[in-house]
Amino acid sequence: MQRHRLVLLAGLAAMAVAVPTCADMLSDHFGVTLGLGSAQTDTINGGYYYPFASGTFTPTRHTDTVDYTVDDWYGAWDFENPDSSDPDTYDAGVGAGQLPSGHEPYDVEGVYFDDTAGHLLVVVVTSFDPPEGRYEDRAYGDPLIVSGDLAIDLRTNDPGPDGFRYDYGVNINLENRPTVPDTDATSGGSTIGQGLYRTNNSDWYVGSNPDIAVDGQGEMTNFDPNYSGFGGSYLGDVSVSYSQYDFGGGLQECNYPTYVIEVMIPRSLLPPLEEGDEISLQWVEGCRDDSSGTDAVLHLDGDIDVPEPGTMLLTGMGLLGMGWWRRRTRRS
Repeated sequence: MQRHRLVLLAGLAAMAVAVPTCADMLSDHFGVTLGLGSAQTDTINGGYYYPFASGTFTPTRHTDTVDYTVDDWYGAWDFENPDSSDPDTYDAGVGAGQLPSGHEPYDVEGVYFDDTAGHLLVVVVTSFDPPEGRYEDRAYGDPLIVSGDLAIDLRTNDPGPDGFRYDYGVNINLENRPTVPDTDATSGGSTIGQGLYRTNNSDWYVGSNPDIAVDGQGEMTNFDPNYSGFGGSYLGDVSVSYSQYDFGGGLQECNYPTYVIEVMIPRSLLPPLEEGDEISLQWVEGCRDDSSGTDAVLHLDGDIDVPEPGTMLLTGMGLLGMGWWRRRTRRS
């Protein structure tokens, strides 16, 4: 029986420390393989475009615990001047979500969440460029639109203007917050940030000039730990991957690259999370495009499904103790 106790404890410990791989988390953990449907005629630019295949975002693994939301927009967009395009001319296709304000390059396609005994797992599928972001050709210049940071709501702060509590953040884009109000953030380089921070609502801001960014519902997009007014604190590094998705054959969805952001956060960096606790997530590019309208940002509400590792070990030890007590009772 001593051997059985050791095996059970070892199994519980392994469950507590098992770490999935950050890269390819979309396929390995969530069981999602993105695919493209048949070619559609591009009535704006000529030629063809390929929308996502129907049902391609649906998870096939850990379906009893995964939380996810999808709001992809299927269609064509004007390569030369997307802001001048008439939405009525777009071939929306089947299963379309709302039209992104900046069209395909600014589309946030989907967000996934799950938790293990040791980690929180987050995946964002988007068409927006990785850090440092995307330079946008506008009439008044070529401003940099930074990619967003991941915002985490654990019901700690008071709700912000958009109802979201910006309790924690992963600093994915290392942009520099402007000291002059109503101006664009500046580049922090192409390095992908790995830091998790405890943040206040006021630490977050809109990465682009708020007068130019889409109004949305008041969502914030970025925070800068090096900003003079930053009131948060660094908690530790997490695993972040921001990579282009390969459909094979050189194909692209709606003639623009698709990117997958994968974030793996050790639970040890956060307050204790119990089964049933609520969590909300937000990610949007710095111009807040694809955040207007009733759907706002792809804002995912999920819940914790797996107890903390310490709880699992205590439960295992408790079960062992019960077995010991029962054997003592039988022998008495």
